Amino acid sequence: MLYIINSLVTEGDATSFSLIGVTGDKKKAAELAAEVYKDYNKVASFQNIEMITEWLATRMNYSFRKDKSHRLQLSITELEQESTAPENKVIFSAAAEQDELMRKVSEALFEGKHQAERGGETHSCPIE
Repeated sequence: MLYIINSLVTEGDATSFSLIGVTGDKKKAAELAAEVYKDYNKVASFQNIEMITEWLATRMNYSFRKDKSHRLQLSITELEQESTAPENKVIFSAAAEQDELMRKVSEALFEGKHQAERGGETHSCPIE
């Protein structure tokens, strides 16, 4: 099995997608991705980098935000033989964060309304 390591860096309106490397070892893939994080976040502690390496080894992705306009996304994709599983074909979603926020708010409102209507009466659901 091969592991492909990618990064997506967003700085303001500029976005850069990079292939970091390919390795046959999952732990090595996580270490390579954590090195990119270490270069991106120069003030990261040793413990923070170790935690992120572990996260990458288990979850296969990580997203770090310095501020509103600076973001680093890391992804490790498993590749078996010549093809990859459908759930691993999308490396990064290019949806704007505003769109993602609106989707989550809409989902929360729908779920809140759905919960309120179950009792037979419709009640208002304040958002906290």
